[in-house]
Amino acid sequence: MSTYTSLEALLHDAFWAEEGEPAELALLDELLREHPGPALEIGSGSGRLLLPLLQKGHHVEGLEISPDMLALCRTAASDLALDPILYEGDMSSFDPGKTYASLLLPAFTLQLAENPETTLSHFKNLLRPGGLLYLSVFIPLAELNRELPEGQWYDDHRATLPDGRTAAVETRHQLDRKSRILAREHRYRLLGADGSLEAEHTSAQTLRWFTARQLRGLLAKAGFEPLHAVADFDAEIPVDDEAQIITVVARR
Repeated sequence: MSTYTSLEALLHDAFWAEEGEPAELALLDELLREHPGPALEIGSGSGRLLLPLLQKGHHVEGLEISPDMLALCRTAASDLALDPILYEGDMSSFDPGKTYASLLLPAFTLQLAENPETTLSHFKNLLRPGGLLYLSVFIPLAELNRELPEGQWYDDHRATLPDGRTAAVETRHQLDRKSRILAREHRYRLLGADGSLEAEHTSAQTLRWFTARQLRGLLAKAGFEPLHAVADFDAEIPVDDEAQIITVVARR
């Protein structure tokens, strides 16, 4: 089962919209203002972050592995009179034949890499000397603390669409605590205004998670110097053992 295709791609932004304005947008905007130059967002998806950054005047290109998400991004960009530079490719091997001042990996994108260590080493080749790497990762505390039932389907997200229909997703997960791997299955459903099932799609993804110490080690091994880190997308909160979301800026 592939990720971010079909109904999953179509409903992706509906669930994010329930969370309000993207929490990472302000952090990315600040980074790009302080460190101008061409940037590449890796895992740019439907343009949820990429398009607002372009509207703010930043020079950001997008890399996405899902053609369905790229199509959604192009449609959304056209509606905003934007013409982003987009690439379809795998982040672990993408080679545009040029380098960037910044690489942006928001929304836990690095955790989808099959081998984060080699992927980070590859990113170094995409950056100019002194270039910055921005990334966010999360630790699945709810799963680790057994607040969510392992091996069972549970309601994950639900959102009402502008046309009155309902988007819903159920999730089932398995944990490999020793290897720090979270395997998820998602069951997406589109329900009519009367509650009838109109469409369904199932996908699977494998995520890896890291402690703050492990992440620093991975970055150092790949040739990056961590500059600063914050917890839970709040520039005022330092990273400690209680942090669920870690955002790091590192320099090549």
